[in-house]
Amino acid sequence: MSKKQDILNAALKVFTELGTKAASTRTIAVEANVSEALIFKHFKSKDKLIEEILKCGYREATKLVAKHVEYDSPQNYISNLLDLPKVLVLNNKDFWQMQYKITPLNALAMMHHQHFMTSSNEMLAKAFSELGYPNPELEAEIVLVIIDALWKYIASNEFEMVHIDAITCLVKQKYGLLP
Repeated sequence: MSKKQDILNAALKVFTELGTKAASTRTIAVEANVSEALIFKHFKSKDKLIEEILKCGYREATKLVAKHVEYDSPQNYISNLLDLPKVLVLNNKDFWQMQYKITPLNALAMMHHQHFMTSSNEMLAKAFSELGYPNPELEAEIVLVIIDALWKYIASNEFEMVHIDAITCLVKQKYGLLP
């Protein structure tokens, strides 16, 4: 593993534990077992380091979404989207825990998150329209709110998979997505 990756991993861990405001580059350097100067050589500033972690995390999340969500039917699309919070958080828990902590306080984190969340809005509205819902745009917003709340719920708590699956299943039942 490269020193740059060591720094990114250490920073993610430190930011998750302390938050981005309280975390210092000195603490990150100690965690990564590198000099503080090396952090600045690779990233120029703590803000650029945060930005790189966000870009990497959302790049990975976008790849997962592309693999997981394909529009073959409106029911499957909505159902698969509702499964995403569990898939995303469990695939990269440290990133999503950090994101949960910093999103309300960090404009860049908020921007990345909003862009990521709204990318499915149009397809969700299409799915609800095809299913004959009278307000497909509002239904799409409701599902996005549920998805947003669900990933935060999973990232901020330790739950048995059965509990997470039960919540997702209940939402799917409410939308008639289960046989």
